[in-house]
Amino acid sequence: MKHLQPARTWSAPVVLFFSLLAGMAGAAQAPDEEVRQATDRLRTLIQQHHDEYKAKPDAFYKVVDREVVPHFDQQYIGQIVLGRYWRSASEPQRRRFINAFKNALVHSYADALLDNYNTVEATWKPVHAAPDATDATVDAELTRQGAQPVQLGFSVRKVGDQWKVYDVIVDGVSLAANFRSQFSQEIKQNGLDSLIRRLETGGKPLQDASALGKKKP
Repeated sequence: MKHLQPARTWSAPVVLFFSLLAGMAGAAQAPDEEVRQATDRLRTLIQQHHDEYKAKPDAFYKVVDREVVPHFDQQYIGQIVLGRYWRSASEPQRRRFINAFKNALVHSYADALLDNYNTVEATWKPVHAAPDATDATVDAELTRQGAQPVQLGFSVRKVGDQWKVYDVIVDGVSLAANFRSQFSQEIKQNGLDSLIRRLETGGKPLQDASALGKKKP
């Protein structure tokens, strides 16, 4: 499995990812229509309050938490990311992990979002899914000035009457799989409670960026 280097390779896709999710509505629309129409709300808030958010990051974390997080299938993401350790985790451990992982992601990418929210453009591709589908992938090609295009896919599934994101694929690589790979090693070495405490106390989601930046055959 190949891995991505978070600080450089993930920043632009995740910036657009957070921006797009901000306006996702109910499942009355196709998943690609929801994602296409979801760019305005968070970008408008940043444009209106950019200096305030830069000066007070905690205020921006709350905005992202309110505008973006409800559009994640948080429990399903936790289940995917923890893999086999999800089955053996207690309910309190699962809840703590989901909350800590969510907060760590929001905090990790908030600064990148503020700095780059208006620098990425997307070309959307048709979604091939049956009308009654409950799982789909929304694909886009991201372009930035002076950089190679990035292929981005949103894995979404229907939860109740909403489409919710459970994974993001960057140039063919699953972010969830990257998290699962490192977290599995960390849990094996130190235990699940240790990982949760690290995330709860401000640790970055991906601790060893240099290792994850290496491609494996």
